[in-house]
Amino acid sequence: MDVLRQDLRYAIRSLSMRRSFTIIAVLTLALGIGATTSIFSVVRGILLRPLAYPESDRILMIWETSPEDAARLDGGMLSHPDFQDIQTDATTIESMAQYSGSNLTVSTDEGAELVRGARITPAFFRVFRTPLESGRPFTDVEDARGGPKAAIISDGYWREKLGAKADVLGSTIRISGEPHTIVGIAAPGFAFPENARVWIASQNDDEGCGRGCVVRQTVARLSDGATLGASRAELASIGTRLEEAFPDTNTRKTFTTALLRDVIVGDVRPALWVMLGAVIMVLLIACANVANLLLVRGRARAAEIAVRATLGADRGRLLAQLLTESVLLALVAGIAGVVLAAWGVDMLVTLAPSNIPRLDEVGLDATTLLFAAGMVAATVALFGLTPSLHLSRVDLSEALRTGGRGEVNAGGLRFGRSAFLVTEVALSVMLLLAAGLMVRSLVRMSRVDAGFEPGGVTLFRLSLPDARYPEPEQVVQFVDRVREGIAAIPGVEDVAIMVGPPLSNVNMFGNFTRPDRPEPGPGEEPSIDYRIVDAEAMQLLRIPVVAGRTFTASDRHGSSPVALISAEAARRYFPGEDPVGRQIRLSISAGFPEDQPRTIVGVFTDPHSNGLTTAAPPAVYIPYAQSGASFPHVLIRGRGDAGQFIASARNVVQSLDPEMPLAQAGVMEEFVSRQLAQPRFYLVLLGLFAFLAVVLAAVGMYGVVAYAVARRTREIGVRMALGARVQEVIRLVLWQGLRPAFGGIVIGTLAALAGSRLMRSLLFGIAPTDPLTYIAVPLVLGTVVLAACAIPARRASRIPPATALRSE
Repeated sequence: MDVLRQDLRYAIRSLSMRRSFTIIAVLTLALGIGATTSIFSVVRGILLRPLAYPESDRILMIWETSPEDAARLDGGMLSHPDFQDIQTDATTIESMAQYSGSNLTVSTDEGAELVRGARITPAFFRVFRTPLESGRPFTDVEDARGGPKAAIISDGYWREKLGAKADVLGSTIRISGEPHTIVGIAAPGFAFPENARVWIASQNDDEGCGRGCVVRQTVARLSDGATLGASRAELASIGTRLEEAFPDTNTRKTFTTALLRDVIVGDVRPALWVMLGAVIMVLLIACANVANLLLVRGRARAAEIAVRATLGADRGRLLAQLLTESVLLALVAGIAGVVLAAWGVDMLVTLAPSNIPRLDEVGLDATTLLFAAGMVAATVALFGLTPSLHLSRVDLSEALRTGGRGEVNAGGLRFGRSAFLVTEVALSVMLLLAAGLMVRSLVRMSRVDAGFEPGGVTLFRLSLPDARYPEPEQVVQFVDRVREGIAAIPGVEDVAIMVGPPLSNVNMFGNFTRPDRPEPGPGEEPSIDYRIVDAEAMQLLRIPVVAGRTFTASDRHGSSPVALISAEAARRYFPGEDPVGRQIRLSISAGFPEDQPRTIVGVFTDPHSNGLTTAAPPAVYIPYAQSGASFPHVLIRGRGDAGQFIASARNVVQSLDPEMPLAQAGVMEEFVSRQLAQPRFYLVLLGLFAFLAVVLAAVGMYGVVAYAVARRTREIGVRMALGARVQEVIRLVLWQGLRPAFGGIVIGTLAALAGSRLMRSLLFGIAPTDPLTYIAVPLVLGTVVLAACAIPARRASRIPPATALRSE
């Protein structure tokens, strides 16, 4: 212990005497540790941290899919009859529940407001093993179609909106125009799905909405002793059995499952792992830089180490002292890194797009701090061990003879410095290539023609409750009055109604058949996306109709059913023929075809409905006035402030129905911006890491070359005194840095090519081996390295020979 205290005191004194070196080393390491810890906290919060439910690693999602897509784990929905069959037959499932998240219109004495909620089946809270704080879950009677209306509220809603009244159980609130009895209060903090605050019973209509009606998601809990693999196999077996029993609705349908956490995380997993790998590269570059600083510093300490060795210190003792200094540097850097990480986590959460899941769970915790401690230990091994081993092998006679002016273990140190430089440059190349690919991908994505014009379009969504608007004609009449009122607002140019605007995440799909063709077999009907629009929608969104006509005001209930199809639907399902005038029979829910076929009256160009990076699917549009859907978007194109349009539209709506709030109000350009938000965020992070890597590599290169010039001052003077030209001296010095840089560029490029598949899921429109990027990045980095080496090279060429010779 006395020896340790002595080494520690000496390390503090030694580092304090060389403040510039200490400050640079600490800041470099702190930056690497802080950045790595920040990204790890994000990875942990989103990918690694268990969900906030008991034994959350046994909570699953179950959904239907096709046999071809059974391996995809992105979640989906399940019909209620299929859900009931799985619930009855599956032995690997302990409990199951269905839910569908939605905005609920809740009316109180203060007026109507939209509250995030969900329709659920009775076992919902049992799946999560989260008992209610008070009250009870729904009963089977309440869950049945036409059963008593009941509601469960969140603890937060009870406290914030209902004053935490002790007698709230048994009282009623109006939801979607109907009174609901409050039967329970959820446990504090429970808010599944999507920050829900109110839950109502599902009351599924199995007769009107059967196996082909796939509108709800399913959560389940594994039975004790069951595994995820066993559950998937059992679900596939049940799917085969139901396919045989119900060929009309279940042909080519199977079931699959995945952990709820994995479905929630979705497609952000690859990106976050790439970000963590990138920031670890920055840490490695920082460690290599500090290691080079220690190696360079070794020359000045040669005499000191030689004297200590002459006085009896063996190699182990010298190594312990040198490692103590490295540990002290790493500890100070680690503390500073944690402070930087705390700030960095807040910044990342603030800057991250809202569609990244579980952001509210990101933060520093004990595990993250333990990771930071591990980073400190790793940095000691990475930057401290090699220099300490080299310096502890001091040549006593050489060091004492030159007074410390010679090299300590010269060959080993030169090799060590070159190896660290090669590592820095190689890692920098890999980061720059990743950032370059992201830049190219984002540029391609931003240039995608969305197929419509979002600029100047404001929109909001209505939700008409069945209790007050039970018939489609009533819905259409109310929406028509809303449209007329909004059209009279000053500055409004066009008003349109649409269910499922492009890029709004409102996705609807179904099947169709052609009366002029033989009836396809079960499960072989062509699939198609569908949207519901009025006569003004195509004009408002500037979606060209390339054949036939668009809808007119006469396309209403009672008139001949009509439809528009997309150009992709025309190419895929009407090859070599004119689809205008042909008829199709839609099945919005499998097994429930419309009574009358629809006549195709026009073909429109393909807008990107589901995403800028997703090819436009075949789609059909049907007139709103022939549908009467109760959840339409109202689109407004005009010149003026979007906020003012929304405020005026709200006045119009509430003058017609005071209990009708506006949902999802905003501007349509946000839909496009949202598509670019995640790749832009990843690009900012990768770009920042690449910039840090290049700066650190350039500084390291400059330091090593400048040190080499200082060490070779006498040699340079001799060469110049013997007639060497300036260009030869510059070339000699440049080669000192360019040789390891060239090796690093080659190694980094080859390594990036080998790991290019890791970037594939983050890119759009370019290959992960894009030639332009792989040519440009080495050239850019080579230019930076050349500039870093040119400064000390030019300085060396200006050394007067007499001064150089006197330096020794």
